[in-house]
Amino acid sequence: MRQRSVGGNFAWTLTAGLVYALAQWGVMVACARLGTMELLGEFALGLAITAPVMLLARMNLRTLQATDARSAYGFEHYLGLMVLNVLGGVLLCCAIALVAGYSARASLVIALLALAKGFEAISEVFYGALQKAERMGLIARSLIVKSVLSVVFVALALQLTGSVVAAAAALGLAWAVVLFLFDAHAYRREFGGGSPWSRLWRTPWSDEGVRLKSLLGLSYALGITALLGSLRPNVPRYLLEANFGQEELGMYAALAYFTALGGRVVHALGQAVSPRLGRYHAAGDQRRYGRMLLGFAGGAALVGVCAIAGAALFGRWALTLFYGAAYARNLELFVWLMAAAALEYVCVSLQTGLTAARELKAQALMLTASVVVVVLGSAWWVPSMGPIGAAWALALGWFVELAASAWLSVRAWRRLGLQEAGSVPGVDTAF
Repeated sequence: MRQRSVGGNFAWTLTAGLVYALAQWGVMVACARLGTMELLGEFALGLAITAPVMLLARMNLRTLQATDARSAYGFEHYLGLMVLNVLGGVLLCCAIALVAGYSARASLVIALLALAKGFEAISEVFYGALQKAERMGLIARSLIVKSVLSVVFVALALQLTGSVVAAAAALGLAWAVVLFLFDAHAYRREFGGGSPWSRLWRTPWSDEGVRLKSLLGLSYALGITALLGSLRPNVPRYLLEANFGQEELGMYAALAYFTALGGRVVHALGQAVSPRLGRYHAAGDQRRYGRMLLGFAGGAALVGVCAIAGAALFGRWALTLFYGAAYARNLELFVWLMAAAALEYVCVSLQTGLTAARELKAQALMLTASVVVVVLGSAWWVPSMGPIGAAWALALGWFVELAASAWLSVRAWRRLGLQEAGSVPGVDTAF
């Protein structure tokens, strides 16, 4: 397979990532401009409920798939496990809405958003195969189409109906169209063969059950990591909604979505370098692994510094322009959210290296500590400080995780050096 340029892959991924982040933000702007702050809060609540569950269902299989340098599992194993996980995730989201006693409309929004995220999760399996082959351009085109359709469909639904239910359904429709009409076609064109869906029912699962169970055993730690990672930003939102209502939650969510722009830059670079980090680690190349990870972390830190400076200097103007004067009165909150995001960006860079090194269970333990800190901080600060307290709790959680990630990264790098020198027979890939 011809090795492709990291710079070219990064450019493609960055472009698509920024477009996707702008589209997510555009959906929030559409809800704010074409609806009310309460409607925006109801939509944000649906996202906050479904995000942890569906991220658990995804199990970060894309990263595992892209860094599977030895091809231990086939495409059909990743796709089969993802489909099962999505079905379970959607049902669990519906059960949560029922048990929590949300209104019929809120429950329907939660169910529709869970289904939308299910389509997105299945697309991730196709992206993982393309990412492993370093075909980031095909992934980028898919994300750009998905971004445009999501904003257009949601805006049209809100303009025509003014209903948050219609907006959630429109988002799911957009993502389903891209999955079935673009992603499946791109995979077939790139790798040949028959329909990728046919591999689900043609695979003799009675014989492949052991391998599927093995993949589940490897990926469940990543699923827990994704769940905890999603709970961390959403726990403060749950408490905000419980203490101050959906309107305050809508305002907080609107401001927080600005952080996705910088996050997409970091994630784009991570997706571009993760296959090579996986190969360097598998080959025992400590020097290249360390240099690439250090450069990635430094770039992520620079993005965070720029985000904080931009929020402080231009935040009030940007909030007024995109959301309105009511949102611009929360400049202090905006700066604190960007400070928390700056810590997040560096953590994401280090976690990419840890996943390539298969330090999976350790990440779950680290995230557990971070989430506990956010829960305790939110319980202490949110009732008295409101949204500012939520941002403080989030920043403290990211700080704890950054310290742990740095220690784990140094440990993984040193272990690789010992392995390269032949001082140890191998490294436990599960911890």
